[in-house]
Amino acid sequence: MRVGEIEFEIVSGGTFKLDGGGMFGVVPFALWRKLYEPDDRGRIQLDANCLLVRTGDELIVIDTGNGTKLSPKEQEIFDLKPGDTLRANLAAKGVSPEEVTLVLLTHLHMDHVGGATEQVGDTIVPAFPNARYVVQRQEWEDALHNRSHMRVSYRLENLEPLQGRLQLLDGNTEIAPGVSVQVTGGHTRAHQCILLTSQGETAWYAGDICPTPAHFRPPYNMAFDMEPYETMRVKQDLLARAARENWLMVFDHEPVHKVVRVVQDGSNFQPDPLRAW
Repeated sequence: MRVGEIEFEIVSGGTFKLDGGGMFGVVPFALWRKLYEPDDRGRIQLDANCLLVRTGDELIVIDTGNGTKLSPKEQEIFDLKPGDTLRANLAAKGVSPEEVTLVLLTHLHMDHVGGATEQVGDTIVPAFPNARYVVQRQEWEDALHNRSHMRVSYRLENLEPLQGRLQLLDGNTEIAPGVSVQVTGGHTRAHQCILLTSQGETAWYAGDICPTPAHFRPPYNMAFDMEPYETMRVKQDLLARAARENWLMVFDHEPVHKVVRVVQDGSNFQPDPLRAW
């Protein structure tokens, strides 16, 4: 896919399953199960939709999936499949880790940063050896100090190997030609979404501010959100802009229709089924 001169494609960082109640927060089971049928353990099927972006001289990876460092018990809990990782899926497309110049992270929960490093023998090292890793400064500090009600999602083994390779941001900025970040808050205090903009066209990688089309509905927010009201407010503002300016929208966890256009009907938003990939 392209927006102007920017080329991008979705590369899976691995399919996984997550508790549906966690994905939809205060929304009752009887309602959300009509959208995503749970298994016998209440889990729904998701994907870690990472982006591979080519712009100028940069080859950029956006988010990295769970990676390979979770314990066997955790892999079973999340139904992770051996070999279904971002690095493996990039290799299947002919992209080597050494080619990647920049890894851009929406936030530092384990399903977004886990694949940024890998274990080699007894050592954990950056998975993309020539890349700089970019995240908001407040997100990095919150992650290091585990400032979250999700005590297991910020993991030092995902973070400490990146020290010395980091570019820490302080707010909205352009990272590479046509690639900019916008801090949303909500999911984490410094969660950021990504905008690809070129020649009057825009693609919006929403991150966990709106992880699936079901989250278009205002109250459908993750139980993991630190500030759910802020998620709802910012999400509605961005959806209105996406509809008004005809953005492509990329979901980070939707397993089927991963890229859509947004249609506004009064105060409601819907993914355009005629223009979904």
